[in-house]
Amino acid sequence: MKHLNKAILIFICFASISVHSQRTKTDLDLDDSLNDTIKELLPKISQDSTNAEVNAHVKAMIEWMTSEHYKSSYVATLIYAETGLKLAEKTGNPDFVYETRTIVGNTMLRVNDTVGAKHLFLKSLAEAKASKDSSAILNSTGNLAHIYYYNSEYKYKTAETYLESIEIAELLKDTLRLFKIHHNLARIYNELDQPENTPYHLEKSETYVTQLGNPPHYLASHLHNQGRHYLLLNQPDKAIGKFEQTIALCENTDFVDALIEGYQGYKEALELKKDYKGIYEVNQKLEVYEANKHKDEAKNITDAVSAKLNVERYKDQIKSKELEKQIFKHNAESKNNQFLLVLGLVVFLVIILLVIYIAYKKRKGLVKDLRAKNKQYLIAKENSEQLTRAKAKFFATVSHELRTPLYGVIGLSSILLENNDLKKHENDLKSLKFSANYLLALINDLLHINKIENNSFTDEAITFNLRDLSSTIISSFEYIRLQHENTIEINIDPNVPVLLKGNSVRLSQILMNLVGNACKFTEKGTISLDVKTLDQSDEKVKLQFMVSDTGPGIEHNKLSEIFTEFSQIDSNLGSKMYQGTGLGLPIVKKLVEQGNGSITVASDIGKGTAFKFDLEISIAPASEEQLSAPIVDFKQLDKKCILIVEDNRINQTVTKKILERANVNCDIAQNGEEAVHMVRKNHYDLVLMDINMPLKNGIEATHEIRTFNDMVPIIALTAVEIEEQKHRIFECGMNDIILKPYDIDLFRQTLVENLVTDKREVLKKLG
Repeated sequence: MKHLNKAILIFICFASISVHSQRTKTDLDLDDSLNDTIKELLPKISQDSTNAEVNAHVKAMIEWMTSEHYKSSYVATLIYAETGLKLAEKTGNPDFVYETRTIVGNTMLRVNDTVGAKHLFLKSLAEAKASKDSSAILNSTGNLAHIYYYNSEYKYKTAETYLESIEIAELLKDTLRLFKIHHNLARIYNELDQPENTPYHLEKSETYVTQLGNPPHYLASHLHNQGRHYLLLNQPDKAIGKFEQTIALCENTDFVDALIEGYQGYKEALELKKDYKGIYEVNQKLEVYEANKHKDEAKNITDAVSAKLNVERYKDQIKSKELEKQIFKHNAESKNNQFLLVLGLVVFLVIILLVIYIAYKKRKGLVKDLRAKNKQYLIAKENSEQLTRAKAKFFATVSHELRTPLYGVIGLSSILLENNDLKKHENDLKSLKFSANYLLALINDLLHINKIENNSFTDEAITFNLRDLSSTIISSFEYIRLQHENTIEINIDPNVPVLLKGNSVRLSQILMNLVGNACKFTEKGTISLDVKTLDQSDEKVKLQFMVSDTGPGIEHNKLSEIFTEFSQIDSNLGSKMYQGTGLGLPIVKKLVEQGNGSITVASDIGKGTAFKFDLEISIAPASEEQLSAPIVDFKQLDKKCILIVEDNRINQTVTKKILERANVNCDIAQNGEEAVHMVRKNHYDLVLMDINMPLKNGIEATHEIRTFNDMVPIIALTAVEIEEQKHRIFECGMNDIILKPYDIDLFRQTLVENLVTDKREVLKKLG
């Protein structure tokens, strides 16, 4: 380290000598480039000036340039423009740079140098966008719009530029800028003879000018816009009222341009009314003001020409001085070549030492950062796992807490629908049941999305008959089919194997969602389910499924959105608007992809929509029997004795009423402990066991019952998603599962199946 410090000291000494010998010869002496008049107006600066002194100079320069601009004195500003911009950039303050460019650019506009002004404004806009400075972006956009406005060929470009800046101005709550934008848009649309686009901006202008306190020059210009709008609408009397207000505000003020515009509008309104006397009187006043304005314009033109000549002469002087400096610099460099060679060798050695030292420090820092990152990673990983567990727990809780009351709503509405004494309320009850079923479908969709995203969707393979499965799915839509007067067709290619082995639950959910979607959007049409073979081997077959309808169709530009979660594509071609959860088709896409398949959609407006997807499914051997339910006869429930184990009184009532309608004798146990006691004491043909109960839950109660009674069928009643606890349910000795809320016919069918068949071994393997 001692050697390193010595090397650094030697380097500093050489560098100091070099800088001292060349400083006054190589840097630009800014004061030398100024004329005496400007030197006297601004704070003095030199090569040795501090940053604070340069900042003070630039700040004073901006105030001076602004003052000269509003006095229409452009020569001095243009002469000092190049130096001023360099000094502003030297401060490193982006606000100084932007303000200097703005005042120089607007001065260039006054002398018709639009090219130079546009170059400065575009440069400011690019830097503002790079730094994401909303205020600077807004102001730069306004400056560009100002350029476009004074070119008749770019009127539409001006409007577009102003419209793009509204959003930024609203975010910044810049009332003054918002007034100017809407005011200028109203003026442009008036000039483009588009009165239909003007009212909105007039209304906005009035709102913002009021918030600003109605400054006379802004209010006068706003009133002139209103008058021009009335002229376009051929309403001269209203226009005259606005122009008179404009004139009253501008009379005896410096707002000459606004006053002339007021009189010009007044004159045009009188021409519409053919009031020639009034036209004569107004024209006399107008000629006086216009004559004075022409004198001022002539003076400005003279000043502009003079400014351009002075600027060119000044640039020639600068070039001459720069050439002299370059010659001087060249001579100085030739004398110091030997010195620089020695200095270069020293610098090279110092750099090598610095690189070695920096590499050592960097390596040490990287090791420290790596340790810190590892700790952060472990903490983030733990937090992520906690969030995942919390999410799973949340969905399980939602499933149970929402399905439990829905069980009561759906069950009671189903029972009441079968009551002939309530026929006059049949439609109301159907609406109630439909709403409950819709809410249940939403819950199921959310749970399915969660399971798919967490890869917890069970991929179980069972043997099934595709033709029977398709018929069952189609029959479940009989009610909506009749309601919408549709025809549903099933066309399965004869080459499709009879028995397949795969995830029939996943396939059912895919087809249920697609067919349900088609039924919902189609009226008095045809819905088709077509299945054909794409490829087949001895063990597997690749099938193509197509669900098509003759409904209203989907617009082509919306097809890419239909598989997005919570996206609802309205079909408003008919008299109805259909809404949904926006989860059905995303679930279909995820399930198809989970089965290593792909799905596509094609649609024509007014002709219908077709969804195609392909899945590869195993072929079941002809000798393998299906796990199918025996022939169901609900009379087999007659006089059976069933124990209902349920802690929720509403659910007790619903389940009991459903069973009593099938002539079943029912007992009720309030919890698992009471259920064990009643099964030990009495004979029951079947037990319906709730899972979540106080004192002793359904799993614990079943374990205890199986220690002394292995024959009685026990069916789990649960509002929690089956996948979450299927394994525990079947392991404890239960025969089957019914998910609440349930379809009454499916409920009764499950009871009959378990009364005549012991399904435990098969279902235990699946669980």
